[in-house]
Amino acid sequence: LGIVLSNEVKYKSDPEVDFKFNGKQAGPSGGLMISLSIYNKLVKEDIIKYNVDLKDERESLIARYILIKMLDYFDIETPNIIISKNGKPYFEDSNIFFNYSHSKKYIACGISNYELGIDIEETDRIISDNLSKKYLNGVIDNKKRIEQWVKKEAYSKMKGLGLLIDFKKLNLDELSINNKFAENKDYMYSIFCNGDVIFKELRFDGAKWYE
Repeated sequence: LGIVLSNEVKYKSDPEVDFKFNGKQAGPSGGLMISLSIYNKLVKEDIIKYNVDLKDERESLIARYILIKMLDYFDIETPNIIISKNGKPYFEDSNIFFNYSHSKKYIACGISNYELGIDIEETDRIISDNLSKKYLNGVIDNKKRIEQWVKKEAYSKMKGLGLLIDFKKLNLDELSINNKFAENKDYMYSIFCNGDVIFKELRFDGAKWYE
């Protein structure tokens, strides 16, 4: 993981400014977020603003930031992140597993001692008839389509296979894997975990965690 910037910035401050970081802010992911934050202050354009072309990249960066803050909350040092051959991110040489998902305004992130997958979707998402016929089961309304989608997506992410799993043949009612599903008027999310765990939900407002 590295950073490539297209322009050179030389900035001299008066008085001089020193940057000091603790150990938990080290590592590739922490360095990336810190560097982008500093760079964002030195250029005219806001590189973190909402942009359709950069939407996924922006949300992925924010998801990584939330992951780092979650590890810090549980007093866990941030390991290096590697990517499996099927594209699933892992912590290198660690018994801690993580997964995250983003959808417009919401980001869900989970950590566990077991393999896990998580997916979140906003309730105003429209899943087309063609997509439903290809991946989902039964004749169902849009709300049930979203629920089915987040459950199948979370399960496939736990397995690290994504759409390599045949969603159409995946019957979630027959699975014994530990699952949590939650919804409100704005979003639905699902978590599958390959182990017997107790789910603990936290909310992050950008500065603090709340149970």
